[in-house]
Amino acid sequence: MEALTGLLTELGRASGIALSSPLYALVSGLHVLGLALLIGGILLVDLRLVGLTALPRLAADQLRRVAATGLALSLATGVMLLSARPGEYFANPVVWAKLVVVAAASLNAIAFSLLGRLPDEGERPGPYARFAGAVSLAGWLAALGLGRWIAFT
Repeated sequence: MEALTGLLTELGRASGIALSSPLYALVSGLHVLGLALLIGGILLVDLRLVGLTALPRLAADQLRRVAATGLALSLATGVMLLSARPGEYFANPVVWAKLVVVAAASLNAIAFSLLGRLPDEGERPGPYARFAGAVSLAGWLAALGLGRWIAFT
């Protein structure tokens, strides 16, 4: 853990984020943009997977790509934000809860990409698709809530 904290501290210094409020604000804004792309993209797909909406497959495929872009941006900016004050963040149990939830939701997305499939129009989602959609929906909304909670702890 000390090595990771040290590495992130050096990243924070090298990038300037640990010393620059404007840079921190810019990266934080990009993090929010990534979250908007991720949650906005995956929410409708998840609702389709659990059987609550009739989203066309083409739209679902496109929204999954938007969500993946948002995830990549959120992960990159999240690491940068952690690097601003890694000791403080790693001492916060809410940060650890968010990291675990993001890892679980990401693994769920990878597993669905490898093992599942989006149902065609008019087709009822299968049990695995419904399960993966529910896990995704709960996971990403929990990660969003935990991220907001970090600001108040």
